[in-house]
Formats: sequence, structure tokens, C-alpha cells
Amino acid sequence: KGNLSRVAKSRMEKALELYRNGTAPRIITTGKGEARVMRTYALSKGVKATDVLEESHSRDTIGNAFFARKLFLVPNGWLSIVVVTSLFHLPRAKLIFRKVLGRGYTAAFVASRRVLSDAAFKQKLELEKGLMLLTRFLSGLIADGDMEAVENFLKKPYLQYICHHLL
Repeated sequence: KGNLSRVAKSRMEKALELYRNGTAPRIITTGKGEARVMRTYALSKGVKATDVLEESHSRDTIGNAFFARKLFLVPNGWLSIVVVTSLFHLPRAKLIFRKVLGRGYTAAFVASRRVLSDAAFKQKLELEKGLMLLTRFLSGLIADGDMEAVENFLKKPYLQYICHHLL
């Protein structure tokens, strides 16, 4: 519908805070379908168009990390990134981004404001526990920073299914 979910809006508000206080000179919005809406939101809040970079290929956290590195970090020679995500998603996002980025990159992780009810938050935490087990297993198959292996992983139809529906 072109609207941000409460969770996505909370993440964007944290990104905007980091942008305004100078911690993040640019904002990268990620996710197929979501990136454009987040970009539009940032622009509506006064962020310069040149400071909002849109990545709309990814369908999951692995894709977010892969395409952020491939499309923005590598071509621009940027070696650090601040990842904004929800508290319930933070541990898995750390594992995935560190795996995809590998050595030579610095990643900081910041949680957005919690907007879910206690029951919804607990449900997300439970889901994340299971996803973390799967992520740890799958991450053991790929060397840190091996972009070719990550890209091949993302191209496998059955792995795309797993990533899209679970990760």
C-alpha cells in the first residue's frame, strides 16, 4: 500500500536520528518493495536525495547485507556501516552482516525503538531463536566475506525459498 509498517517506521526513525546527528552520512534503504517506501519516507523528512541510497533486490537479511556491500560499500570504498534493525532481530542481523561483510569492514548495530506489544515481541523472539539456529548452521557453509559463495547461496531456488520465508 506504500505505507511503512510500525516496525519499519521505527527503524527509519532511528536511521534518521543517526543521519541527523552525523553518525551516518547516508541512509541505505533495503528490501524488495520496502526500500522505495523507506526512501520516500526519508525524503519526506528532509533527507537529501543524494544521501538516500535504495537497494530493492533483497528479500531477506542475507540479501540486505550482500547487496549493501556489492552495490554501495565496494564501489564507493566504504569500509564501515551502521545497521539499524529491531531489537528482536539484532543478534541474527549481526551474525549475517559479519558473515557477509567479512574482514576489512566495520559494522555497528543499533536497535530501533520497540513498537510491538509484549506478546508480539515475545513471539518475534521465539521465531528468531529458531531462525538463529538455522542461520548458524547455514553460515558455517560459507567463509566470512566470500561474496561468490553468498551470491551462489542466494541463487539456489530451495535456499531462496528458505531465505524468503524464514530469514
